[in-house]
Amino acid sequence: MTAATAPRVDVSGRAPGRPTLRGDIEGLRAIAVLMVLAYHVGVPGSGGGFAGVDVFFVISGYLITSQLVREARRDGRVSLARFYARRARRLLPAASLVLVVTTVAGWLLLPRGRHADLGAEVMAATGYVVNWLLAWREVDYLAEDQDPSLVQHYWSLSVEEQFYVLWPLLIIGVLWLVRRYRLRLVPMLTLVLSTLVLASFVWSVTRTATSPGEAYFATTTRVWQLGVGALLVLLTSRLETLPRVARTVLAGAGVAGIALTVVAVDGSTPWPGTAAALPTLATAAVIGAGIAPGGSPVGRLLGVAPLRFVGALSYGLYLWHWPMLRLLAERVPDADLLLRLTVAAGAVLLSWLTLHLVENPLRYSPLMTRSPRPALLGGAAAMVVSAGLAGALVLSAPSLQTAQAPTEGVGAVTLVTEESRGAEELVMVEDVEALTRWTDEAVPDPAVADQDISLAYRAGCQVPMSGTELPPQEECTFGDPEGTTDVAVVGDSKMEQWSSALHAIGLQEGWRVSFYTKSACGFVGEGRSAECHAYNATLADRLGQPETAPDLVLTSVGQGYPADLAGSMVDLLGPVTEQGAEVVLLADTPYPRPQGEPEGVSSFECLDRNRDDISPCWSAADPASGTAVLTEVAQRLDAPLVELLPWICPTPDALGGCAPVIGGVVVNRQGSHLSATYVRSLTPVLHHELARLGVVDTPLEDIDWTLPEDPAP
Repeated sequence: MTAATAPRVDVSGRAPGRPTLRGDIEGLRAIAVLMVLAYHVGVPGSGGGFAGVDVFFVISGYLITSQLVREARRDGRVSLARFYARRARRLLPAASLVLVVTTVAGWLLLPRGRHADLGAEVMAATGYVVNWLLAWREVDYLAEDQDPSLVQHYWSLSVEEQFYVLWPLLIIGVLWLVRRYRLRLVPMLTLVLSTLVLASFVWSVTRTATSPGEAYFATTTRVWQLGVGALLVLLTSRLETLPRVARTVLAGAGVAGIALTVVAVDGSTPWPGTAAALPTLATAAVIGAGIAPGGSPVGRLLGVAPLRFVGALSYGLYLWHWPMLRLLAERVPDADLLLRLTVAAGAVLLSWLTLHLVENPLRYSPLMTRSPRPALLGGAAAMVVSAGLAGALVLSAPSLQTAQAPTEGVGAVTLVTEESRGAEELVMVEDVEALTRWTDEAVPDPAVADQDISLAYRAGCQVPMSGTELPPQEECTFGDPEGTTDVAVVGDSKMEQWSSALHAIGLQEGWRVSFYTKSACGFVGEGRSAECHAYNATLADRLGQPETAPDLVLTSVGQGYPADLAGSMVDLLGPVTEQGAEVVLLADTPYPRPQGEPEGVSSFECLDRNRDDISPCWSAADPASGTAVLTEVAQRLDAPLVELLPWICPTPDALGGCAPVIGGVVVNRQGSHLSATYVRSLTPVLHHELARLGVVDTPLEDIDWTLPEDPAP
């Protein structure tokens, strides 16, 4: 959001003081914040309410440009100090207050494992770059099940502030060109801004099609919306001459377009892209219709007292409502609509108090308005306080480095009787239940289990979802560098998660283990993203060449691969099998869904919340969905399929489900991925199965059953 962050412009040329407000813009502010609020509360029929942010972007672009162009015309220059001082007085008091309160509330109410993330998010929000952090997380496979940030809504403020850094500098540059070459100011600004708007819009459409999550938060895909508002200022002379009827029709169509967005759009609509043009142009229509003296009847309706009241609160309401609703969801996951509306009403009250006790007193203080220096220093101090508190939260948060180190005889190893370890068939111990009990010494600490990632991922060898280039093999080959057997590991992250175990097995077997895994990309040629298909085609070609063909291919897939994709995987494996490579498939691992927690709570987060009684954290023994296609491929290729499910979810019928902790080790780290520590404890079990199938040379009795080390990449 944040047109509410924009100053209310006095277009009359009066002496400085409290600015005159355009009633229709105050009404638009109210509509925009109510759209966002209804969407976040979950009011039925408000599926497109998130587009209230788009409305705010247009308003902000218009108001800020009005201010800058007026100054440029009047003085022939733009004072950056005065501009940023006004921004500081308007933005920072309320924004910093909410960040400080949110940081303290998060420290008190969120699980310890979320403290470091919250601290980093608050620091990014303080510096107005949190939108880029969120955009990065949208393409970060490790963040797939991460809960929304308490300060996620600051992304729109970040977009606007980054625009405010760029736009005044561009205006200053245009002013220099105007003076240097005796050009006209408005036409030059129009040319520069139109180019910026067009480039941003094209990029928005392109990026939304290829990476919608990232596009939603990125500044580059949103600048065009602020630019549309800015263009209205440069078209003022023409808009002022619109006939009354035209203004009325234009404003009415704009309000109708905003309303249509609310009911016709929902969270599944690719955004921003072309769809965002509707609320953007609709908002521009309402603002443009109100530029002429007298405005329009629609504009006067927007300026009625109730809407002006909400418009005045819009900035504070936007800031307060989101962390309050998110904390409600944390503490009362099944909160009904009435309770959510009650919390929203509390946000209105806080917004009113913030406006009258914090925002206006500081914004109009004689000390703060006398010169830019006090406002800039005060704003910097507020940011230091906010960032400092967030930094303290990060430093106090648990980390994987400070957690206890794994010891011998833990995890899956404890499930296997010592007598059977050298035999053909492994035998499970009788008292499995005793191995599933919680102890404070369990590793990794659940608060940081999501950091317990596998070796190849730590080394940067997992190709991201948007990537199409093969990873550098000199950096992504593990096991024995002097080994005589070349092993290629292909597939998605459900295959990569075994990298710690495969490194240890490779050391014992003389394997050079090369990783070619890619996030959300099993080794298939259809049914996934275009980037995945392109990557796999390149990889299949490499593995099918005589000089680069491996001796052994290991692969697996996770969720979302129906059995009818088996033919696609067989086709991709064809060239490498023709070169004589053996193929071994590893079964998928199940997705843990704690039975005593709301949908979306991860297994490790459940453990962190329920350390005194982990019974809510047991999961139903659901099948691992990726195993179906792997079974079909194994049958078609007559290749072995290694199934380790009994050692990941042992005796579920007797125990009533899958245990979140086995042998003092937390089983899962993120989604359906195993923690790296648990994978290490499975190493001898996997090695045993490979030996039993004749894939490795080591005799069963010579397998090492100690916990292997996991070196830093």
